[in-house]
Amino acid sequence: MKRYQQQLILLLAVIFSGSLAAQQAPHYTQFMYNMNMVNPAYTGIKNGLALGFLYRTQWIGFDGHPETYAFNVHSRVGDAMGVGLNAFKDQYGYTDQLSANLNYSYTIAVGANNQLAMGINAGIYKVGVDLTRLQAVDPGDPLLTKNINTYLFNYGVGLFFYSDKYYIGVSAPMLNTKDYAYEGTNWNQGNAIHYFITGGYVFDLNKNFKLKPHFMAYQAIGAPFALSLNANLFMYDKLELGVSYRLNDSFSGLINYAVSENLRIGYAYDRTVSNMKLFGPNSHEVFLNYVIPYKKRAFMSPLYF
Repeated sequence: MKRYQQQLILLLAVIFSGSLAAQQAPHYTQFMYNMNMVNPAYTGIKNGLALGFLYRTQWIGFDGHPETYAFNVHSRVGDAMGVGLNAFKDQYGYTDQLSANLNYSYTIAVGANNQLAMGINAGIYKVGVDLTRLQAVDPGDPLLTKNINTYLFNYGVGLFFYSDKYYIGVSAPMLNTKDYAYEGTNWNQGNAIHYFITGGYVFDLNKNFKLKPHFMAYQAIGAPFALSLNANLFMYDKLELGVSYRLNDSFSGLINYAVSENLRIGYAYDRTVSNMKLFGPNSHEVFLNYVIPYKKRAFMSPLYF
Protein backbone atom coordinates (compact mmCIF):
# COMPACT_ATOMS: atom_id res chain seq x y z
CA MET A 1 0.00 0.00 0.00
CA LYS A 2 2.85 2.40 0.81
CA ARG A 3 4.27 1.92 -2.68
CA TYR A 4 0.99 2.92 -4.34
CA GLN A 5 0.59 5.90 -2.03
CA GLN A 6 4.05 7.19 -2.95
CA GLN A 7 3.44 6.81 -6.67
CA LEU A 8 0.06 8.51 -6.43
CA ILE A 9 1.60 11.44 -4.52
CA LEU A 10 4.29 11.81 -7.19
CA LEU A 11 1.78 11.58 -10.03
CA LEU A 12 -0.50 14.24 -8.57
CA ALA A 13 2.40 16.51 -7.66
CA VAL A 14 3.95 16.46 -11.12
CA ILE A 15 0.70 16.85 -13.07
CA PHE A 16 -1.28 19.27 -10.95
CA SER A 17 1.19 21.16 -8.78
CA GLY A 18 2.16 24.54 -10.17
CA SER A 19 5.48 24.31 -8.34
CA LEU A 20 6.46 21.30 -10.43
CA ALA A 21 4.98 22.34 -13.77
CA ALA A 22 8.48 23.02 -15.09
CA GLN A 23 9.02 19.25 -15.16
CA GLN A 24 7.48 19.38 -18.65
CA ALA A 25 10.99 20.33 -19.77
CA PRO A 26 13.44 18.05 -17.90
CA HIS A 27 16.11 19.75 -15.80
CA TYR A 28 19.75 19.03 -16.69
CA THR A 29 22.45 19.80 -14.13
CA GLN A 30 25.12 19.65 -16.85
CA PHE A 31 23.19 21.95 -19.20
CA MET A 32 26.37 23.59 -20.51
CA TYR A 33 27.23 20.40 -22.40
CA ASN A 34 23.67 19.73 -23.57
CA MET A 35 22.68 23.21 -24.66
CA ASN A 36 20.81 22.30 -27.83
CA MET A 37 18.24 20.45 -25.69
CA VAL A 38 16.92 23.88 -24.61
CA ASN A 39 18.14 26.22 -27.39
CA PRO A 40 17.86 25.34 -31.11
CA ALA A 41 20.34 28.12 -31.98
CA TYR A 42 23.14 25.97 -30.49
CA THR A 43 22.63 23.53 -33.37
CA GLY A 44 25.72 23.16 -35.54
CA ILE A 45 28.09 25.02 -33.20
CA LYS A 46 30.66 22.24 -33.18
CA ASN A 47 33.27 21.61 -35.87
CA GLY A 48 31.84 18.26 -36.88
CA LEU A 49 28.95 15.86 -36.43
CA ALA A 50 28.12 16.12 -32.71
CA LEU A 51 26.32 13.35 -30.82
CA GLY A 52 25.17 13.49 -27.22
CA PHE A 53 23.60 11.01 -24.80
CA LEU A 54 22.34 11.77 -21.29
CA TYR A 55 20.66 9.76 -18.54
CA ARG A 56 19.26 11.29 -15.34
CA THR A 57 17.62 9.56 -12.40
CA GLN A 58 16.07 11.93 -9.87
CA TRP A 59 14.94 11.67 -6.22
CA ILE A 60 16.38 8.18 -5.67
CA GLY A 61 14.44 6.30 -2.99
CA PHE A 62 11.03 7.61 -4.06
CA ASP A 63 9.04 4.85 -5.74
CA GLY A 64 8.29 5.99 -9.29
CA HIS A 65 10.97 8.71 -9.22
CA PRO A 66 11.65 10.59 -12.50
CA GLU A 67 14.02 9.12 -15.05
CA THR A 68 15.14 10.97 -18.17
CA TYR A 69 16.81 9.70 -21.33
CA ALA A 70 18.02 12.30 -23.83
CA PHE A 71 19.72 12.14 -27.22
CA ASN A 72 20.87 14.80 -29.66
CA VAL A 73 22.73 14.94 -32.94
CA HIS A 74 23.60 18.08 -34.87
CA SER A 75 25.99 19.36 -37.51
CA ARG A 76 27.09 22.51 -39.33
CA VAL A 77 26.00 22.53 -42.99
CA GLY A 78 28.15 24.81 -45.11
CA ASP A 79 29.54 27.89 -43.42
CA ALA A 80 26.41 29.28 -41.78
CA MET A 81 23.63 26.71 -41.30
CA GLY A 82 23.17 24.00 -38.72
CA VAL A 83 20.71 21.09 -38.62
CA GLY A 84 19.98 18.57 -35.93
CA LEU A 85 17.62 16.38 -33.97
CA ASN A 86 17.07 16.14 -30.22
CA ALA A 87 14.75 13.88 -28.27
CA PHE A 88 14.01 12.97 -24.69
CA LYS A 89 11.89 10.50 -22.77
CA ASP A 90 10.89 11.47 -19.25
CA GLN A 91 9.07 9.03 -16.96
CA TYR A 92 7.78 9.55 -13.42
CA GLY A 93 5.26 7.41 -11.57
CA TYR A 94 2.45 6.51 -13.93
CA THR A 95 3.21 9.46 -16.23
CA ASP A 96 5.58 9.66 -19.16
CA GLN A 97 6.42 12.28 -21.75
CA LEU A 98 8.25 12.01 -25.04
CA SER A 99 9.57 14.81 -27.22
CA ALA A 100 11.37 14.81 -30.58
CA ASN A 101 12.37 17.99 -32.41
CA LEU A 102 14.14 18.94 -35.62
CA ASN A 103 16.40 21.96 -35.16
CA TYR A 104 17.70 24.53 -37.65
CA SER A 105 20.13 27.41 -37.06
CA TYR A 106 21.72 30.16 -39.09
CA THR A 107 24.90 31.91 -37.89
CA ILE A 108 26.28 35.32 -38.81
CA ALA A 109 29.57 36.94 -37.83
CA VAL A 110 29.35 39.92 -35.48
CA GLY A 111 32.70 41.65 -35.52
CA ALA A 112 35.99 39.80 -35.74
CA ASN A 113 35.50 37.11 -33.07
CA ASN A 114 31.78 36.96 -32.23
CA GLN A 115 29.04 34.84 -33.72
CA LEU A 116 25.26 35.18 -33.51
CA ALA A 117 23.22 32.04 -34.17
CA MET A 118 19.45 32.14 -34.72
CA GLY A 119 17.52 28.91 -34.37
CA ILE A 120 14.09 27.35 -34.70
CA ASN A 121 12.75 23.92 -33.79
CA ALA A 122 9.64 21.93 -34.60
CA GLY A 123 8.48 18.50 -33.56
CA ILE A 124 6.10 16.32 -31.58
CA TYR A 125 5.41 16.31 -27.85
CA LYS A 126 3.55 13.39 -26.27
CA VAL A 127 2.27 12.97 -22.71
CA GLY A 128 0.70 9.84 -21.30
CA VAL A 129 -0.75 8.62 -18.01
CA ASP A 130 -1.27 4.93 -17.25
CA LEU A 131 -4.34 5.15 -15.01
CA THR A 132 -4.88 1.39 -15.14
CA ARG A 133 -1.97 0.92 -12.71
CA LEU A 134 -3.69 2.93 -9.97
CA GLN A 135 -5.60 1.18 -7.21
CA ALA A 136 -9.18 2.40 -7.54
CA VAL A 137 -11.45 2.96 -4.56
CA ASP A 138 -14.31 2.32 -7.00
CA PRO A 139 -13.23 -0.60 -9.23
CA GLY A 140 -15.90 0.34 -11.77
CA ASP A 141 -14.64 3.89 -12.32
CA PRO A 142 -14.46 4.24 -16.15
CA LEU A 143 -11.73 6.90 -15.85
CA LEU A 144 -9.31 4.27 -14.61
CA THR A 145 -9.96 1.62 -17.28
CA LYS A 146 -7.57 2.92 -19.95
CA ASN A 147 -4.49 5.01 -20.55
CA ILE A 148 -4.45 8.70 -21.44
CA ASN A 149 -2.19 9.53 -24.39
CA THR A 150 -2.19 12.83 -26.22
CA TYR A 151 0.10 14.36 -28.85
CA LEU A 152 0.88 18.00 -29.54
CA PHE A 153 2.79 19.76 -32.29
CA ASN A 154 5.66 21.70 -30.75
CA TYR A 155 7.76 24.61 -32.03
CA GLY A 156 10.26 27.06 -30.56
CA VAL A 157 12.94 29.68 -31.21
CA GLY A 158 16.32 30.69 -29.82
CA LEU A 159 19.33 33.01 -30.08
CA PHE A 160 22.92 32.15 -29.14
CA PHE A 161 25.66 34.80 -29.08
CA TYR A 162 29.18 33.52 -28.47
CA SER A 163 32.93 33.81 -28.92
CA ASP A 164 35.76 31.53 -27.86
CA LYS A 165 35.51 32.93 -24.30
CA TYR A 166 31.85 33.51 -23.51
CA TYR A 167 28.28 32.84 -24.55
CA ILE A 168 24.79 34.04 -23.81
CA GLY A 169 21.60 32.46 -25.09
CA VAL A 170 17.87 33.09 -24.91
CA SER A 171 15.27 30.59 -26.03
CA ALA A 172 11.69 29.42 -25.86
CA PRO A 173 11.73 25.83 -27.16
CA MET A 174 8.08 25.01 -26.27
CA LEU A 175 5.63 27.60 -27.58
CA ASN A 176 2.48 25.58 -28.27
CA THR A 177 0.11 26.14 -25.34
CA LYS A 178 -2.79 24.01 -26.56
CA ASP A 179 -4.52 22.05 -23.77
CA TYR A 180 -4.13 18.30 -23.62
CA ALA A 181 -7.12 16.55 -25.19
CA TYR A 182 -8.65 13.26 -24.09
CA GLU A 183 -11.71 11.72 -25.80
CA GLY A 184 -13.27 15.05 -26.67
CA THR A 185 -12.46 16.76 -23.36
CA ASN A 186 -9.56 19.03 -22.40
CA TRP A 187 -7.28 18.81 -19.42
CA ASN A 188 -7.14 21.99 -17.39
CA GLN A 189 -3.36 22.12 -17.88
CA GLY A 190 -1.69 22.01 -21.27
CA ASN A 191 1.81 22.47 -22.56
CA ALA A 192 3.51 25.31 -20.64
CA ILE A 193 5.68 27.90 -22.39
CA HIS A 194 9.28 27.70 -21.18
CA TYR A 195 11.77 30.57 -21.32
CA PHE A 196 15.51 30.01 -20.88
CA ILE A 197 18.45 32.39 -20.46
CA THR A 198 21.92 30.87 -20.34
CA GLY A 199 25.39 32.33 -20.07
CA GLY A 200 28.99 31.47 -19.34
CA TYR A 201 32.54 32.77 -19.41
CA VAL A 202 36.02 31.21 -19.53
CA PHE A 203 38.64 32.84 -17.25
CA ASP A 204 42.27 31.89 -17.90
CA LEU A 205 43.82 31.47 -14.44
CA ASN A 206 47.13 30.31 -15.93
CA LYS A 207 48.35 28.07 -18.72
CA ASN A 208 46.80 24.90 -17.29
CA PHE A 209 43.79 26.08 -15.28
CA LYS A 210 40.58 27.78 -16.40
CA LEU A 211 37.57 28.85 -14.36
CA LYS A 212 34.24 28.44 -16.13
CA PRO A 213 31.15 29.92 -14.42
CA HIS A 214 27.77 29.22 -16.04
CA PHE A 215 24.17 30.06 -15.27
CA MET A 216 20.73 29.05 -16.50
CA ALA A 217 17.60 31.00 -15.61
CA TYR A 218 14.31 29.52 -16.71
CA GLN A 219 10.64 30.12 -16.28
CA ALA A 220 7.67 27.95 -17.15
CA ILE A 221 4.37 29.79 -17.24
CA GLY A 222 2.48 28.90 -14.05
CA ALA A 223 5.59 27.71 -12.19
CA PRO A 224 8.11 29.46 -9.91
CA PHE A 225 11.22 31.09 -11.37
CA ALA A 226 14.19 28.69 -11.46
CA LEU A 227 17.91 29.45 -11.48
CA SER A 228 20.98 27.22 -11.71
CA LEU A 229 24.44 28.60 -10.88
CA ASN A 230 27.57 26.63 -11.71
CA ALA A 231 31.35 27.02 -11.45
CA ASN A 232 33.77 24.55 -13.05
CA LEU A 233 37.55 24.36 -12.77
CA PHE A 234 39.06 23.05 -16.03
CA MET A 235 42.53 21.56 -15.62
CA TYR A 236 45.12 20.69 -18.27
CA ASP A 237 42.44 20.64 -21.00
CA LYS A 238 41.32 17.28 -19.65
CA LEU A 239 39.64 17.17 -16.24
CA GLU A 240 36.83 19.38 -15.06
CA LEU A 241 35.49 19.63 -11.51
CA GLY A 242 32.51 21.77 -10.58
CA VAL A 243 29.84 22.71 -8.10
CA SER A 244 26.30 23.84 -8.82
CA TYR A 245 23.32 25.26 -6.96
CA ARG A 246 19.73 25.18 -8.15
CA LEU A 247 17.69 27.83 -6.37
CA ASN A 248 15.62 26.36 -3.51
CA ASP A 249 16.14 22.86 -4.86
CA SER A 250 19.60 21.25 -4.73
CA PHE A 251 23.38 21.39 -4.49
CA SER A 252 25.45 19.43 -6.99
CA GLY A 253 28.95 18.15 -7.58
CA LEU A 254 30.13 17.68 -11.17
CA ILE A 255 33.03 15.94 -12.86
CA ASN A 256 33.79 15.37 -16.52
CA TYR A 257 36.80 14.18 -18.46
CA ALA A 258 37.96 14.67 -22.04
CA VAL A 259 38.95 11.14 -23.00
CA SER A 260 40.18 12.57 -26.31
CA GLU A 261 39.83 15.81 -28.24
CA ASN A 262 36.45 14.60 -29.50
CA LEU A 263 35.05 12.48 -26.65
CA ARG A 264 33.86 13.81 -23.28
CA ILE A 265 32.10 11.95 -20.47
CA GLY A 266 30.60 13.51 -17.35
CA TYR A 267 28.76 12.78 -14.11
CA ALA A 268 26.77 14.94 -11.68
CA TYR A 269 25.44 14.17 -8.21
CA ASP A 270 22.58 16.29 -6.84
CA ARG A 271 21.65 16.57 -3.17
CA THR A 272 18.08 17.81 -2.76
CA VAL A 273 17.41 20.55 -0.19
CA SER A 274 13.75 21.19 -1.04
CA ASN A 275 10.84 19.36 0.61
CA MET A 276 11.41 16.48 -1.81
CA LYS A 277 14.45 15.50 0.32
CA LEU A 278 11.98 13.76 2.66
CA PHE A 279 11.18 11.27 -0.12
CA GLY A 280 14.30 11.10 -2.31
CA PRO A 281 17.31 13.31 -1.55
CA ASN A 282 19.70 12.01 -4.22
CA SER A 283 19.85 12.40 -8.01
CA HIS A 284 22.42 11.20 -10.54
CA GLU A 285 23.18 12.32 -14.10
CA VAL A 286 25.66 11.03 -16.68
CA PHE A 287 26.40 12.23 -20.20
CA LEU A 288 28.58 11.32 -23.16
CA ASN A 289 29.39 13.72 -25.99
CA TYR A 290 31.25 12.75 -29.14
CA VAL A 291 32.21 14.87 -32.16
CA ILE A 292 33.17 13.36 -35.51
CA PRO A 293 35.44 16.17 -36.76
CA TYR A 294 35.27 17.91 -40.11
CA LYS A 295 38.03 19.92 -41.72
CA LYS A 296 39.34 22.89 -39.76
CA ARG A 297 37.34 26.10 -39.99
CA ALA A 298 38.48 29.67 -39.59
CA PHE A 299 36.23 29.94 -36.51
CA MET A 300 34.90 27.07 -34.48
CA SER A 301 33.61 26.55 -31.00
CA PRO A 302 36.21 25.34 -28.51
CA LEU A 303 35.40 22.49 -26.15
CA TYR A 304 34.73 24.92 -23.27
CA PHE A 305 30.95 24.81 -23.83
